[in-house]
Amino acid sequence: MKLENPIDVKVFILFLLNNVGEALDYDTVHDIVVQDEFVNHFDFAICFSDLLELGQIVESGEEGDRRYSVSDIGKETLESYESSILSVIKERALRSALRLIAFNRSGNRITSSIEETEKGNTLRCSIVDKEKTIMSVEVFLTEKPYAERLKANFDERAEIIYRGILTLLSGDVNFIFEE
Repeated sequence: MKLENPIDVKVFILFLLNNVGEALDYDTVHDIVVQDEFVNHFDFAICFSDLLELGQIVESGEEGDRRYSVSDIGKETLESYESSILSVIKERALRSALRLIAFNRSGNRITSSIEETEKGNTLRCSIVDKEKTIMSVEVFLTEKPYAERLKANFDERAEIIYRGILTLLSGDVNFIFEE
């Protein structure tokens, strides 16, 4: 199920931002809102901007370290409209949001590289913490532009890819067929 009505998207953004319990940078807000694909990137950008302009989201911090949180006006709006979003969507999205924030806080380092070989390219992606390698993937690709696109996607969405790999390995692949 996708949220396409601008009011629903705004309420969804307010819901997640309010329930994570802390001010977040723009990239993290974006990632927690779009990661389960209930909201697309374009709708997020427009609605987030509207919420900021209306004073429902407030900005704090200095240039280069801006953080966003729900204002009192935003909390009132959320209280009035939160029931318009299905509970199953809110629960799933909040669980994913908290997992993403915990992943980012744990000090995990994300690395990726492309090595050109005679017959193509080897893409290496890994997630490493202070003590161990959490995930490491190596894949051979014949086309460099494709390897670069996969690398960029991993760099932007490593936690989601990691979660997807675990889900596939566990045999719980129903999420692939959900719409």
